[in-house]
Amino acid sequence: MYAEVMIATNTFFNYTVLAFANRIGWIENKKRYLFLSAFIAGTITVTFSHYFITVFLSFFLMIGIAFWRKRSQIIKAIALTLLASLFAGGLLTAIAPLYHTSSSLFMFVNFALIATGGLYLLTKHVLHINIANSERELLFSSHLRLFGQTKELTLFIDSGNVCKEPLSNDPVHFVAAEMLQDILPESLFQAICDWEFDRKVGLDNLPKEFISKLRLIPITTIQQEKTWVIGMKYDEWKVNEQNLPRGYIVMTRLRDKFPHGAEGILHSSSYYHLKKRSVS
Repeated sequence: MYAEVMIATNTFFNYTVLAFANRIGWIENKKRYLFLSAFIAGTITVTFSHYFITVFLSFFLMIGIAFWRKRSQIIKAIALTLLASLFAGGLLTAIAPLYHTSSSLFMFVNFALIATGGLYLLTKHVLHINIANSERELLFSSHLRLFGQTKELTLFIDSGNVCKEPLSNDPVHFVAAEMLQDILPESLFQAICDWEFDRKVGLDNLPKEFISKLRLIPITTIQQEKTWVIGMKYDEWKVNEQNLPRGYIVMTRLRDKFPHGAEGILHSSSYYHLKKRSVS
């Protein structure tokens, strides 16, 4: 049982480090390769832990498996993975004395969780800095296709928008309601405008023919109040001639709060997706 927990802990830590490099470096490799490499490296590290060279072999094997489809960016992947490992290692070294009386198993599991949390916060901080430093460059023209209709929109990437659909973890974008009125079916537009959250009713009062593309999404308002809104799955969304990943749109009447005259607010993760391609 101890070995299984150690492998799981190593896999968890490895995946976090790889995910950091994948996102910060705009490498965008598929998550299944990251997980597979994290698991293989974790298994090798635990199985052959008594050999010093195992650390180096497992590291480069992990990089090779994770990013073999992105060979042109392998040097960047190595550098960012090392950076993430050093950051996490320094963080764990600083807190290690607090665990001197704890069992090894408890210590390793806690270390993995703390390192993951630290890298997550670092990723968010880097994202916020990048967006803040290039705010004026974050206005994009786009063409949205929703329920078979197309609309041209001007969009802004907001570092504060981290809302996601809870089941799929897909990003949620916000668009001014008046911009969607002429492309949404009239019955659906009016039903969403009149809709108020009721846990017992949910989406039952909305037109049945559209239910498959609608989701209930939890959000936190500007006043820090938690509520639920209706998200619509879009057919396609091209921003600067690049397709956005799948996601959801929430209609809002707060267009006056959108910066730079934008008609919609993109999820913060769109920064990596769009900026990477603009310099590719």
